[in-house]
Amino acid sequence: IKILPPLSSSSPICRNHDNQILDLYCQQCTIPVCVKCTIISHKGHPVDEVSKQIVQNKEEIQQGLEGFPVSQEHLKEVMTAGEEMKKKIKARKNEVDTIIRQAFAKLQ
Repeated sequence: IKILPPLSSSSPICRNHDNQILDLYCQQCTIPVCVKCTIISHKGHPVDEVSKQIVQNKEEIQQGLEGFPVSQEHLKEVMTAGEEMKKKIKARKNEVDTIIRQAFAKLQ
């Protein structure tokens, strides 16, 4: 979704067509468009009302946010498990180092 900078008026106006309100949404290009845009630069593109798209976008964002805390908690668990594994690997490395040193000492 492309985010356009806010305009000064209360209703966003098309930058390409003077005094045309951006009250439609081009599904193909994922941007707000005016009526003139739909017959010129967005001809044949599927469009819908901006208000409907806003509702849909809010729902999609809400659904995405619902899964976020679970994902964040899962990430913490994975990080903790990784740290534990790192400690075990380091301990095993130290054991192997000791065994190797002892073996070399016996060979001398």
